[in-house]
Amino acid sequence: MGRKAGRKPLFYRGKVQTPPLAQSCASLGDWFESALGQEILTQQLALAQPLVEGLFGYHLMQASVARQVDFAACSRINHRFRLSPCKDGGGAALVEFEQLPLPSESIDVAVLHHLLDFSPHPHQVLREAARVLIPGGHMVLIGFNPFSLLGLSRIFRSSSAYQSGNQLRAARVADWMNLLDLQAEPVERGFFRLPLQHSDLLAKTAWMERMGNRWHLPCGGFYIIVARKEVARMRTIKLNWHGDKKPVLSAVPSSPRVAANSRHRSRDQSRHKKR
Repeated sequence: MGRKAGRKPLFYRGKVQTPPLAQSCASLGDWFESALGQEILTQQLALAQPLVEGLFGYHLMQASVARQVDFAACSRINHRFRLSPCKDGGGAALVEFEQLPLPSESIDVAVLHHLLDFSPHPHQVLREAARVLIPGGHMVLIGFNPFSLLGLSRIFRSSSAYQSGNQLRAARVADWMNLLDLQAEPVERGFFRLPLQHSDLLAKTAWMERMGNRWHLPCGGFYIIVARKEVARMRTIKLNWHGDKKPVLSAVPSSPRVAANSRHRSRDQSRHKKR
């Protein structure tokens, strides 16, 4: 017997087009308000806020797919603002993160919360975030780890919002950062327990959390990458003008034609001297 029409397979092996952030933001916000989503947010805030607190500057931008979450509450930066991909995201402005309406090299700290996981163009989102960072600025990026118990649960085909989107490894994101002159620091990981939607069952698996943190296991449900935007520095060469040997300065020809004419003139002068 053939498969019934409209019946969804348990696993999906094909390629699904990731919807725009503005379309999936509302359902993602609802999922982060569930028991599992709240537990993950609590751990993410506990790990990310001390990292953000240690970063300094004048302007801090944060963007998230979750509502009512503030990773910069403990930051010492005075000007902090939030951008959102949807209307009910709680941001100061509604923007497309593939084309940020910000000037280049204007932001000191950028916090990206699961934007790359659910964007149809994650590399472009990362490129725009790197563009607006000043040289020496920092990016704090939070994403889901596909090689975890939480990541394995995302391969099941269902209507849950967090099970859609991209499966981006931390090493792959770090490689993208390296191409954009972002130097990534060691990765922080969290949520090692089973992805259960019941608070009581989540509490009973707290021993898995303690084990993962103690042994620094790479199978945490999410990762946090802090990267610094590197700049090319010019090396100045000091000349010793007071030494015995003075530096020899000679004119450099501005074009190959001028260089050829100077060589011909020097040859003619040497011939006349021999005669």
